[in-house]
Amino acid sequence: MRAVVYLISDGVIPSNIGRGYVVRRLIRRVVRTGRLIGMRGDGHENSEGAFLPSLAETVISLSSEIDPDVESRRKSILGELQREELRFVQTLGRGEKLLDELLDEALGSAGDIGDKPCLSGKDVFLLYDTYGFPIEITAEIASERGVTIDMKGFDIEMENQRKQSQAAHNVIKLSVGNETEIIKSIPDTEFLGYESLFATAVVKGILINGNPVENVSEGTDVEILLDRTPFYAESGGQVGDNGFLYVYGEEGGKQNAVIEIKDVQKSLGNIFVHKGTIKQGSVEVGKKIDAAVDGKLRQGAKAHHTATHLLQSALKSVIGSETSQAGSLVAFDRLRFDFSFHRPLTEKELLEIESLVNQWISDATHLETNVMALQDAKNAGATAMFGEKYGEQVRVVEVPGVSMELCGGTHVSNTAEIRGFKIISEQGIASGVRRIEAVAGDAFVEYVCSRDNYMRHLCSSLKVKAEDVNSRVETIVEELRTARNEASSLRSKIAVLKAASLASKAVLVEPHNVRILVENMGDVDADGLKSAAEHLVGTLQDPAAVILGSSPGDGKVSLVAAFSPGVVKLGVQAGKFVGGIAKLCGGGGGGKPNFAQAGGRKPENLPDALEKARAEIVAALSSKAS
Repeated sequence: MRAVVYLISDGVIPSNIGRGYVVRRLIRRVVRTGRLIGMRGDGHENSEGAFLPSLAETVISLSSEIDPDVESRRKSILGELQREELRFVQTLGRGEKLLDELLDEALGSAGDIGDKPCLSGKDVFLLYDTYGFPIEITAEIASERGVTIDMKGFDIEMENQRKQSQAAHNVIKLSVGNETEIIKSIPDTEFLGYESLFATAVVKGILINGNPVENVSEGTDVEILLDRTPFYAESGGQVGDNGFLYVYGEEGGKQNAVIEIKDVQKSLGNIFVHKGTIKQGSVEVGKKIDAAVDGKLRQGAKAHHTATHLLQSALKSVIGSETSQAGSLVAFDRLRFDFSFHRPLTEKELLEIESLVNQWISDATHLETNVMALQDAKNAGATAMFGEKYGEQVRVVEVPGVSMELCGGTHVSNTAEIRGFKIISEQGIASGVRRIEAVAGDAFVEYVCSRDNYMRHLCSSLKVKAEDVNSRVETIVEELRTARNEASSLRSKIAVLKAASLASKAVLVEPHNVRILVENMGDVDADGLKSAAEHLVGTLQDPAAVILGSSPGDGKVSLVAAFSPGVVKLGVQAGKFVGGIAKLCGGGGGGKPNFAQAGGRKPENLPDALEKARAEIVAALSSKAS
């Protein structure tokens, strides 16, 4: 429980991948073990409640002098544990039932072929991964029933899970023939991008597909290593800069080469890898180059990065300080912010968050950036991203009175440069994790202008003012709903009238004198077919069986079976009957014993399906003894 409490306090939310999977496994182990020794309820007269919060309360009280943050996050820790336990208890009940079924199946199949009963590795892993059954518990229960488990198969499934978990991490690493040699020959890159978008540098290395080369020519995709650079390398959620590298002749002569840079990554320690294409000329190791970052794109990244800091502060202000960052993306044209929270945000909360961020932007506050010791930054109240690795000296970016974070990214110098902020979407991406996508800076202006353009067109089409669009659309939707209902009612009445003329085609089947009617009703839709069948089975005297089919269009088939009480008493059920017929039309369906519907995707097979239905219903009723 101590491990779980500290992990959740540090922002690790239970999930099925990475560190979240570790927390989920630990929680499930506690729940399973607690239940085995008889722990039930929340300790407050609620036998159906969760007991983990009670245990966590003890852990938190013991931790107050060690880590005060645990106490401050008490509410979110207890809430997360309660939700996770109650979800797992439901899963556990289904898992126990499944294990019993799997053991019965293993015993049965072994008895048929004379082998020793064994639970497959795939089934054991399903119980472990989906239902939280520890392997030793599954083995113990299986042993009690005389069943062994396939550990080799389980290990294979477990390894596949590990690979999927590892794939979820975005680890950037060069594939080079000899990393050690490159590290020895190339020093860490000096980053100049905080102060300037331009710099003169020396080419220290060139890579093609991860392999070192001395020179490259036009048209080649390359990775350029420089001694110094103004280009920001992707890290902390912010994407790498774009721009150009220019190679000139001796003493600033004619331009020899142009390299377009489309991405910059950090690898092999602190070496910046400039990824791009030789657009003109050739370049070789040792040459001097001029590096130029695309200023417009960098400004977009700066606006979105600072807006991300403001967004996090607004979230903590509106929904509670216990929420924490779970990931982010800072791109040139948008931002994405993942955070821990157990429910969707309301429209009111989203508007309040937007309003706060835009207020801080309009305050035109100058940002302050300082480099200090990590402990000093923490003591000052700077927010750190869980999972990020920090050195002894850290960079602190502060919007005075609003936000203070450890951050190596690029930022605007004044919040007014952000211009505006707009949330595009808010959604859940995992259990207990929400995601906000938003735009700021030029992207905000473009977004607002495009939406304004859409509104102008809408106003023109509807011939109303912008403020009247909502009411006009609601009126149109209601009129459309009414028209559709009327049309559906008319189609049903037409189908019933059409069906009335078919009643005379019913045939009598001995020995129970059942009236049977099987007909194709052309292009009647599913609702009309239902109305027709109900009318016919009511019109024909009990016992009666009505089976109707139609092809409403667009490659669709509709089928309906309506059986009177007398037919159902004979043991013939509509739900079971219609499903088999629908398979001939490439579909399926079912329903109650007296009424069932089905669909399909092969209207060309409908005539044969109805012929089969006629033959089978006659055979089924004829075989019933008097």
